[in-house]
Amino acid sequence: MFRIFSFYLIHFFTLWNAFAFLLVPPCGIPSGPLPAQVPNPAPSGYQTTAYVSRIIAGDTFVLSDSQHVCLLGINAPELNSSDSLQQFIALSSKLFLDSLICHAVVKLTFESTTRDIFGRVLAYVWLTDKSGTDSLFIQAELLKKGYGRIRNYPQRSRYYHIFYNLRRTAMRKNLGLWSR
Repeated sequence: MFRIFSFYLIHFFTLWNAFAFLLVPPCGIPSGPLPAQVPNPAPSGYQTTAYVSRIIAGDTFVLSDSQHVCLLGINAPELNSSDSLQQFIALSSKLFLDSLICHAVVKLTFESTTRDIFGRVLAYVWLTDKSGTDSLFIQAELLKKGYGRIRNYPQRSRYYHIFYNLRRTAMRKNLGLWSR
């Protein structure tokens, strides 16, 4: 009887040691969700920080509290496009966004409307460094490499001139969407 019990006990601890790492979060990753407080409409200059858990597309990602965020002002090609070049750029855009912000804490800043018709949060996204200061403007990086188009972006908007200058530069260099 003891021999059978010890057999199961040894196997239990072997399995426990093999899978215990799943219970402990890796270093640098918050163990619980970092909820983004997003009022609608947002007051002028409103901002919050959140943890990015996964990337859906080149312009959409999911926060740790399951809110979907769409990058304000840009549109990446769709992954299910029938055009092979569009599919390639869509996948490149998604992978590039993944390399920038997946499993990172980002700062979200808003215009007055904070949600689109699908209920996704609309935000400008900034990658923050370890001290919490802004280090990279994500929309600008995507436009600079030609991984996105400007979407419904009126001239009175905050980053109008930056977006249009970056798009013009990507077009001149034949990058991404403009490589035809």
